[in-house]
Amino acid sequence: MKKISTENIEDYKIWYPYEIFYIESMLTITKTAMVEQTLFRNTLEQLSQGKEVNREIILDSVQNIINHAASISRYFWPSSSDKIHKKRGQKLRDSFDIKESNPLKNRDVRNFIEHFDEKLDTYLTSGICGNIIPSYIGPEIPDNGVPNYLFRAFYTDRWIFKVLNLEYEIPPIINELIRIHFLLEKFRDEGARLPKENKNSS
Repeated sequence: MKKISTENIEDYKIWYPYEIFYIESMLTITKTAMVEQTLFRNTLEQLSQGKEVNREIILDSVQNIINHAASISRYFWPSSSDKIHKKRGQKLRDSFDIKESNPLKNRDVRNFIEHFDEKLDTYLTSGICGNIIPSYIGPEIPDNGVPNYLFRAFYTDRWIFKVLNLEYEIPPIINELIRIHFLLEKFRDEGARLPKENKNSS
């Protein structure tokens, strides 16, 4: 059996025989995100038609979508500054045409997942006083002089998900997850390879 040479692995941001591992790992996340966004859209559509729905499904699904967005984000922008991780992130950003303005780069999205327990501590110890609303789905609540404190809310008029004091614009996140998912499927089905790097890429 011919031995595969690995002497030049360090010359690659991701060694090409290993690209499939990243493709499959990311697909595991995006496939679940596709299920969640379909459930989210369908339930929201039923609600808009006046049908009786479990409103918690909307909040749970949109929060799960943010969870998946944060997980995918780590592939493109690794938390570690080690060279091997930085090179991987650079290769993936180049392969998926990820710009710095990409909605998945928003650090608030990742911090929501990684430090939510701490954010909850801070939020609850800030002395909240007013209308405390554990969950809400509907148009944005107007300020009538009494502060509203929402744990989880989805504003149907703006497609904004609010948790604690953070707001997330959902359509750009969903659209980007869909785009990445279809690219992953394309890369997997067309040779299990990521696109070759541009000669001018660093």
